[in-house]
Amino acid sequence: MQVGTERQAGSELHAWRQFLARSTLWLGVLLLGSAAICWVAANWQDMSKVQRFAGAQTLLAVCALAAAWAGLRLRTAAGARGAIPGALLALAGILLGALLALLGQTYQTGADTWELFAWWAVLLLPWALAAASQVVWLLWALVVNVAMALWLGERVFSWWGILGATHLPALIMAGLNLAMLAGWELAARRWRASTLVGPRLLAALAIGALVMSTMYTDLFIGRSYGSTTGSIAWLAVTLGLGFYYQKVRRDLVILAMLAAGVICVSLRVVGEWLLRLEPGAWAALPLAALLMAEAVWAARWLRGLAAEGKTAAPAADAEPASASAGNPVDPAPAGEPVAQVTPPATPAADAPWYVQCLLGLSAWLATLLLLLFIGLSQIVNTQEGALVAGLVLCAAGVAVLRSEAGPFWRQCGTAMAFAGELLVIFGISDSTSFTNACLFVLALAVAVYVLGTDLILRFLSGLLIAGAAAGLIWRGLSPALVDENLFDALWRFDSARAAFLWLPIAVTGAWGAAVAFSLSRRDASPRARALAPLAWAFLLSVQCMVWLAGGISAQQLPAMWAVNPRSAVLVVAGALLPAAAALSVLWPRRRVLTAGLLWGVPLALLILALFWLPSPGVGFALAWLLLGFGLGLRSLTVFGVGSLLVYLGVYYYQLEVPLLQKAVWLGGGALLLFFLRVMVWLVPRLMRTREDGPRAILPPVSAALRWRTVGVLGGLALVLAVANGSIWQREQLLGSGRVVILELAPVDPRSLMQGDYMALTFAAGREVTRLRKDGSRDPALTQDEVLNYEPDGYLVLAQDERGVGKVLRIQPGTQPRADGEVPLRYRVRDNGVRIVTNAYFFPEGQAKRYEVARFGELRVGENGEALLVRMLGADLQPL
Repeated sequence: MQVGTERQAGSELHAWRQFLARSTLWLGVLLLGSAAICWVAANWQDMSKVQRFAGAQTLLAVCALAAAWAGLRLRTAAGARGAIPGALLALAGILLGALLALLGQTYQTGADTWELFAWWAVLLLPWALAAASQVVWLLWALVVNVAMALWLGERVFSWWGILGATHLPALIMAGLNLAMLAGWELAARRWRASTLVGPRLLAALAIGALVMSTMYTDLFIGRSYGSTTGSIAWLAVTLGLGFYYQKVRRDLVILAMLAAGVICVSLRVVGEWLLRLEPGAWAALPLAALLMAEAVWAARWLRGLAAEGKTAAPAADAEPASASAGNPVDPAPAGEPVAQVTPPATPAADAPWYVQCLLGLSAWLATLLLLLFIGLSQIVNTQEGALVAGLVLCAAGVAVLRSEAGPFWRQCGTAMAFAGELLVIFGISDSTSFTNACLFVLALAVAVYVLGTDLILRFLSGLLIAGAAAGLIWRGLSPALVDENLFDALWRFDSARAAFLWLPIAVTGAWGAAVAFSLSRRDASPRARALAPLAWAFLLSVQCMVWLAGGISAQQLPAMWAVNPRSAVLVVAGALLPAAAALSVLWPRRRVLTAGLLWGVPLALLILALFWLPSPGVGFALAWLLLGFGLGLRSLTVFGVGSLLVYLGVYYYQLEVPLLQKAVWLGGGALLLFFLRVMVWLVPRLMRTREDGPRAILPPVSAALRWRTVGVLGGLALVLAVANGSIWQREQLLGSGRVVILELAPVDPRSLMQGDYMALTFAAGREVTRLRKDGSRDPALTQDEVLNYEPDGYLVLAQDERGVGKVLRIQPGTQPRADGEVPLRYRVRDNGVRIVTNAYFFPEGQAKRYEVARFGELRVGENGEALLVRMLGADLQPL
């Protein structure tokens, strides 16, 4: 590292304080929101309904009120402090979803899942409008997309199955996201809304929906009305977005998405045309050539646009640099220490990440086409032949890359070399020695990595290095592992041993990735920079492994040590990774940082390590954030944020740690992070390393801020009114509804957001299907056709001497009915009849208790609406 000149603002110390303030705030918000969802899903029996609803609504109200207060109190604050109101509203928005899930879990009406997300989106909208926060708007857009996708899954898929409009769901999803994209761009032009994430995410959703629909329907050749409409829509959107993001507001990432879509669609169009000419397996070769040529052209086009947009860097005194290792931060207050640390000089930058992703996609697809050609042409029909052919292709690909070939031929060399590596793996897949097979793959991948000079090939070879190394570590941790071949050894495993195998493997890979990133950035030599593709390959492999790995708590460490000490050591090493990453990037800056920051951050991370032992992916994500910021790798920082979001979604479904324990550990970690956020603000003032100067007088509250505060408070009032009104209605039904018992047949999966449940199929539903079919005008209609055409309705029940309801008839309304008959509403969803609900939620870990359920007890109102109250055994006794 080199110490540069002093500047009036933008010091290294200030940059780190800003980063830590933001990181602790937003990470705490995510962990606390995830803890709330896990707490709701755990369905804890030790709390009554009143306690659950009071606790959830109190926490939500505190967050919303704190956001309103912070918006007024911090109305002139910038940087990390200015983000506090938006962070609090984002947390309130997550808690709103948890509250709605708690309503659906407690009062089991069987409302469609999409309705939960639709209400979530409606109630969240006032806060999104008031917050003016990118995060809150992204949360709202995500909820809207989930609601629409679930609605399409339950209703529209049946419609387009009848009408033959296979493009309809894609058009609806694309239209929805394009509308939100237009709104975001309008806000960016009028109110300078951030365009870093939102427009790109919405554009990706819209483009992805249209491209997938276009590729997997009858396009152009043999086209139908639906496919023609879908292809025209894709073409219009591609041209429109291409014009806007090239001429109006240049965004090369979205243009790269459009280029990738064009490549995929052209692959489908040309491939179908070639197959109609019946060239056999040889069609794969021109397709691969077309694919690589398009990718090379698109990469050159994007590079040209990037070169056009480059401008000279501003002078040092024109605007504060406000940077830490290349990361933008807010200007430092007056009086801040100003020693600026600049990163070492590096050679010319590689191609932008979106260009590399585009070239990587083409190389991967070209490799698959080449393998398809080899397989269909039967040039290689034995494993020995695959081994020889693979080695030949590796050598040929590396030779092309080491020559003076142009971009197209370099793409060909990358595809050949990677295809060769995959052929070699297939050739030795039946090896009797697992260890020798892994060593051979490792040696080959390392040789190709060293000799091949292409970044994409090195990344793909790095994935193979990671896989082979994982196999060797697996063998070392479990010497008794015996499998028939390499593929079975890699993919067939006992999920109960995930914490003993996959987690230690992931930890080893994470440390390897961290070391590789550090070496590649701190040394400007070509050899050090060559480690970057390997680091990214390890990084992606680690994220895939951590999805399979189950975390453990500190109390379980002694038991793991007794069974496998090496696994226990590696698990602890994984928890310590964030602290080590922090120390590695802070220590070179010790001359310009305070002792409190230098030692306080690693110490705090050591304490937090106890909280993410059960959730190792959280610790890994924080390590990537720290390394990304400290090393000036913005892409690594973004990856850390994305990996955290994905891991929290996957972590919910990992069964190794109970949901209630997840809620406790995640919530404890969140509270500690909020405490650290306060300490980041307080410690510099107590140690007098930062002087704020005289307190500025706050300006009068503007009309816009006043309306935003009203929006936050009004949104809170609306949420509480809707939630408590729904509770009151359901309690009225429970108190006055008629008791009806229906026969059922349960199974046991896991629900989205709502914990453990039994999937229910009432016997009365089969009777409704029979009556609907018998009453249809066309006896030739199948069951699916009857269910698709007929509307929802009501079944009329008569109770036998035990109180069990028997279906008498179906009708469109609650009338007519005789005395003693009970109307009950049914709905047609997903080609099936749903009565009341299709699930019964119970506390986690009590599946055995409800396996013997044979009946469900309902409370039915005069209007035919009902609630499922409890499950009954074969003797009609409550379980």
